[in-house]
Amino acid sequence: MASLLSDLLFPAVQASGHILLVFIVRLHAAWRALTALCTAAAARLAAAAPPLRPRLAAAFALPPREHIGSRPRPPTILGVAVAEELAEVDWSAAGEALGLLLSWAHDRGFCQVLFYEPTGSLQQPHRLRQLELQLLQRRLCGAVRLQAGWQGRAGDSAGALAGSVAPSNGGTLTAVLLSAADGQWPLLAAAAAGSPSSEPCGNGAGATGDGSLARTAAIDAAIAAPARLKRRLQVVAGPLAGLEPDFVLVTGPALSLAGFPAWAVRVSEIYGVGPLAALDAGRLQAALRRFCTTKQRFGK
Repeated sequence: MASLLSDLLFPAVQASGHILLVFIVRLHAAWRALTALCTAAAARLAAAAPPLRPRLAAAFALPPREHIGSRPRPPTILGVAVAEELAEVDWSAAGEALGLLLSWAHDRGFCQVLFYEPTGSLQQPHRLRQLELQLLQRRLCGAVRLQAGWQGRAGDSAGALAGSVAPSNGGTLTAVLLSAADGQWPLLAAAAAGSPSSEPCGNGAGATGDGSLARTAAIDAAIAAPARLKRRLQVVAGPLAGLEPDFVLVTGPALSLAGFPAWAVRVSEIYGVGPLAALDAGRLQAALRRFCTTKQRFGK
């Protein structure tokens, strides 16, 4: 009798459990679809009416507003800091490594490279000829342009300079060879020139009025300071002084920028690649792969 009851009840309980499980799964799927639909509608409404965004964000999990870091873009500006002392006998291997780096950067689509060597040896005529010979051997004479220093021109306007820094699509790579002096004299020249009359120096009314207005004005001035400094450096040192590398490769035993222009590395990733003479395509590719898989961009 007991076995008969179990034979009759077990299939019925199993069927009921199956129907209940299917109902729960379909209900959960419908709830997720409804939630996604409501979130998408709330996101469109928040984009159309920005004042409503705080209230909509409290009720729905809205996607972050223009989160650039979650969508890494291909790098176009490369920085190289030679943080090691190179003897005269080491320059032959160093020249080959620099030629390899320029060839790699050109093949990867970089538009500008900032080469920093503190002593300024790269700017000497015979070093330039060695680099030009490396470019000739790699058939990059017309594709890579070497420039010693910023080569700024007095009297350039900030508006014209800002437009000239944009990467070109002509396939030409510009390599700027910098020394420790190039990381110092633009700051001194900008300080000596003072603030241009076209740039606001701050909200004077807010500074003398309510304390909250003064704090707001101070915060706004601090946020705008890096862009204001870049414009002033471009005026005194030329348009290339406004370049900010996507990432900086540091050669040498320690991860040190060794005086690389500080204003240019506010948002740059920094990677060590070992001695310059031992540089190879594998280390360069590893640094590029690390950059492309890093989502945090600190504003870029």
